[in-house]
Amino acid sequence: MRVMKFGGTSVASAARIQAVADIVRDAAVQGPVLVVVSAMSGVTNLLQEGVQAAIRGEDARTGDCLARFSGLHHSTADDLFPEDKGALDPELKSLESEFSHYLQGVKLLGECPPGVMASIYSLGERASSLLLAKSLKADLLDATRYIRTNRGSLFASPDWDATAKAFEDLRKNPPPIAVLPGFFGADADGRTTILGRGGSDYSAAIAAWALNAELLEIWTDVNGIYSADPRLVPEAFTLPEVSFEEAMELSYFGAKVLHPKTIQPARGKDIPVRVRNTLAPMLPGTLVHGDAKPSPHGARGLTYLGGVSLIDVSGSGMTGVPGIAARVFQAMAAANISVILITQGSSECSISFSVAESEAAKAMEALQSAFVAELAAGMLDPIQQRTGHAILSLVGDGMKHRLGVAGTFFGALAAVGVNIVAIAQGSSERNISVVINEGDEARALRQVHAAFFRSMPQLQLVVWGKGNVGSKLLRAIAIHQTSPRRKVDLRLCAVANSRHFVFNAEGLKDWESMDEGAQPADLKALLKAVSNARFTNPVFVDCTSNDAVAEAYPKLMEAGLHVVTANKKANTASLEAYQALHHASDLLQRKFLYETNVGAGLPVIETLRNLLRGGDRLLRFDGTLSGSLSFLLGLLDEGVPFSESVRIAKEKGFTEPDPRDDLSGLDVARKLLILAREMGAELELADVSVEGALPQDFDAAGSVESFMARLQNLDELFSLRMAALKKEGRVLRHVASIQATEDGFQCSVRLEPVGPEHPLFTVKGGENALAFLTEHYQPTPLVVRGYGAGGDVTAAGVLADILKIASFEGLS
Repeated sequence: MRVMKFGGTSVASAARIQAVADIVRDAAVQGPVLVVVSAMSGVTNLLQEGVQAAIRGEDARTGDCLARFSGLHHSTADDLFPEDKGALDPELKSLESEFSHYLQGVKLLGECPPGVMASIYSLGERASSLLLAKSLKADLLDATRYIRTNRGSLFASPDWDATAKAFEDLRKNPPPIAVLPGFFGADADGRTTILGRGGSDYSAAIAAWALNAELLEIWTDVNGIYSADPRLVPEAFTLPEVSFEEAMELSYFGAKVLHPKTIQPARGKDIPVRVRNTLAPMLPGTLVHGDAKPSPHGARGLTYLGGVSLIDVSGSGMTGVPGIAARVFQAMAAANISVILITQGSSECSISFSVAESEAAKAMEALQSAFVAELAAGMLDPIQQRTGHAILSLVGDGMKHRLGVAGTFFGALAAVGVNIVAIAQGSSERNISVVINEGDEARALRQVHAAFFRSMPQLQLVVWGKGNVGSKLLRAIAIHQTSPRRKVDLRLCAVANSRHFVFNAEGLKDWESMDEGAQPADLKALLKAVSNARFTNPVFVDCTSNDAVAEAYPKLMEAGLHVVTANKKANTASLEAYQALHHASDLLQRKFLYETNVGAGLPVIETLRNLLRGGDRLLRFDGTLSGSLSFLLGLLDEGVPFSESVRIAKEKGFTEPDPRDDLSGLDVARKLLILAREMGAELELADVSVEGALPQDFDAAGSVESFMARLQNLDELFSLRMAALKKEGRVLRHVASIQATEDGFQCSVRLEPVGPEHPLFTVKGGENALAFLTEHYQPTPLVVRGYGAGGDVTAAGVLADILKIASFEGLS
């Protein structure tokens, strides 16, 4: 025999009840079916509302509840049986009369005794089962005859022997279809009892146990048991199977699909439980059974239980004293408080445990009463209650055989800045639970889910700046996303130009038009959008040269974003600001990557860091850090006049629109300062000695056009200088140098004649070159050389930095 339970949403309307009837009839073709049904959606709350109104003596409100109860079921019956309207009127009116009499009695008493409350609560299931039984033309069973319980009116426990005996005839001679109201039963005296809120699942499990059913089906409004709550984790998926033990853990720690007590009766007789969706009956749902194979991920799923308080009992008087823990939990049991999670330090100086926040005050009173003497004597510290917490649990039978599960779990939480307040793990290794701050659940669940279940790690990108580098980066991202060999998914969620930004948490479809809900380019608005989106791995990519954007990096990190930048402003700001930014990056565990600040696409900063990490020490650095000046000086080598060389470099895009920005040497000084600070130098930009390409007495003022015209005045000077150097076998290079001294480092930028022995002698045509003379690399320096100018090269370097984030986060 098969037992099929349908929840309140499954029978919420006439159309839904008809759909349920179709599902049951299809199942009955294969054998007898017992259908267990909940009250129609919202009815139990309606009954409770009526009771509260009666207690307060609110006649109008009481009458309204009674009218709504009556109207809902009569209208549903009329819709179900249009050709036989009124067929269920006598039965429904009898239920309404019971409800009315109970409410009158409650009003007179000014309270509702538990036994009366149980009888009132049963009315919803009795009404819905009437409607379904008539739709199926099936036998309607009396739950008080079959589900036998102890004498607890509102939270009754099954009397298993009596229940098995009550089902004996049905077990031996089952009808094709029978309908049993869920949620309630009766004690030995025949008084109605309730199995607790959500107990219709439990009714079905009890019935399946008593009937030795071949299958228990729980039909609800979701596709099965999910790997996590899909409302908080959009990528959560339906689990094809779970073990009985996994299902109990998941339901206990917050998974709402199954009632926590449902699994045990089925597990006791090895009855498979299948969770299915009434609205999508073609889907297989989730099978809960004893032969479930361990998940290939190790973990099976994640659950979240909010509204938790953590209570701490601690003190030096606890050490080595037997029975302290027993007294703590005896006090909880005596107060009828359920303890959700327990953790204790090996020092025996403290015990922490979690209870529902609604019971925390009662728990504190019970403990203070139980330990009044110890508290007075100072053997125990004042008992602490910490509110506003939640429990996040990772569940899976396969975790026991998988190395590194706990490390991945805790690492994922740390990656999104979620603080772990307490940790608990059972000896079965099936569950690891952590107490976290309530409010962190969304990003915690998403990050942990991604760490265990996402086939390809994902970064959510915000690209700020859509100029030369930004636009080329966006194209590079698009190309990356089409690559079948990519190992990281880059979801482009926001793009900004100088005026507007567009945002879509699910990914932008068209970043070029900037018309997908564009709003002013305001970082505060961006942070609000990112916060609402609850990203797991957001990355802010700065492709501007804007000071205000650079100054906002710490706030971006506080909001959980990693920062990748082609903007040199932050790393060349005051030393105080620089140190504060890097401290924030370390403290908040947000990555700050800026490889392109010095060598565009060349691996300059990473090379230097590798040298220093390996214990090497820099003796001297010489570099050509300006592709513009490299190109220009290469033309001078070939005899091209200085003014013409500048013009050609500008036309080919090697210089800024105003070449004075490149010729001043200030941009090179900024790059040199960044390198020096990487080496530990505590320098300001003013500490770098800067000599540009132009003579100090040259008039560089005025418009770009007038400046370019005056450059002819320098042609003879440079021509003579280049001719003299040529005779000596030397060339002119713009050299950025760092010299290690006893006191630290000396930094300079200047035009310098170099001979063939110098590593920069052959560097020209737009190339960059960086020579590191170190204790390990001498007398021949380590040289990094290549083309460092151009938007394509810089965009490639930025993309490489972005992809590093996935590696740092342990995602790839």
